[in-house]
Amino acid sequence: MKKIGKLNLYGRVISAVLCAAVSVSLCGCRKISEEPVEGTTDSVVISPEITEGEFVSPVYESLTDEEKQLYDKIREAVENFDESVSFDTPVPRDTVRKIYRLVYAQERQLFWFSNVFYAPEKEISVYTLSYLFTKDAANVMRAELDLAASDIINGLPKDADVFDKLVYFHDKIVTGCEFSQTSVNSSSAYGVLVDGAGQCEGYAAAMAFLCSEAGIPNYMVTGFDADGATHAWNKVVLDGEWYNVDCTWDDPILKRDQKDFVRHDYMLVTDAEIEGITHFINEELYSGIPACTAAAGNYFEKKGIVYGTAAEAVEAMREQVKSAGLAGKRETELRLSDENEYFAALARLIDNGEMKDIIEDINGEYGTKISSVYRHNNDKLHIIHLSLIYEQDKQG
Repeated sequence: MKKIGKLNLYGRVISAVLCAAVSVSLCGCRKISEEPVEGTTDSVVISPEITEGEFVSPVYESLTDEEKQLYDKIREAVENFDESVSFDTPVPRDTVRKIYRLVYAQERQLFWFSNVFYAPEKEISVYTLSYLFTKDAANVMRAELDLAASDIINGLPKDADVFDKLVYFHDKIVTGCEFSQTSVNSSSAYGVLVDGAGQCEGYAAAMAFLCSEAGIPNYMVTGFDADGATHAWNKVVLDGEWYNVDCTWDDPILKRDQKDFVRHDYMLVTDAEIEGITHFINEELYSGIPACTAAAGNYFEKKGIVYGTAAEAVEAMREQVKSAGLAGKRETELRLSDENEYFAALARLIDNGEMKDIIEDINGEYGTKISSVYRHNNDKLHIIHLSLIYEQDKQG
């Protein structure tokens, strides 16, 4: 089972708590399945020079002055573990509920904050807050979370740019976390980065936490999938443009145990590619936020693995399979810019048996031991992802 786990943090956490005060004032998903291969065993631009300290979330900026005051009051109260928050004048219940939900979603470093909102009255002057943990317990957990995040960030290559960091964080989350809706901390960054188990909200919270620690402007959004199930994902800035990232949907439930599996279908995509198709943002909470319209930063574009024709894609896949086989690696992926060419490439590789021929050629020429591939194609985004299966896998 893949798991980030507690990383032998306990001793370091106790030391951290004893040596320095831990700051607590820092600022029903479903998974995607995949199919085996038959027959083969108007946007707002944020300057890239923005630093974490200068960044103000577009979600916060979209609020009215009165809503910002409510937001600040609730956030400060939660940071301080106050029993309640008071407002200068009575506030309509729906307004408090909206801001409460936004604080919960945007300030996920405050993982002790309960998402349960209950207020029968129509106007609220004082709202009683509830927490998932005591302040002492949260202090220890925050130290664990900080150490887990530090371990990940310290593993970054020294020359990593923002794109590299985003991909690295994404891959660490996907390969290190098991999707779980029953884990006690499944909705928090703590659950994903320390426990190694979480659901979509936890995946998004973990990505937001790592990006914030690395000084990358970001925020989390919530909404629904095409089936109406609640969902959460991230918006991040790369090269001065906003993009969507969905770690959860890049970590589908596998029909085979492969801890290193990771794909990048939803890594730095535009709104047009997902919103209203697979992702439906909660417009009640997120209005007036910048649109994600740039495509140059998309994972496949940056990696140079987008192809215009089926012939180009098939040849590129051959080279990827060869390189992966010689290195003992498993994952290959590419994207086509044209829908018809995508389906043509898929038909050639799978339906017409060219993938089987490619494997036989590579095994014969290079002595690799590839037995078959496992397919994870994405028809909506025109992505072909093939995972190599080796002869020793079947023996095991």
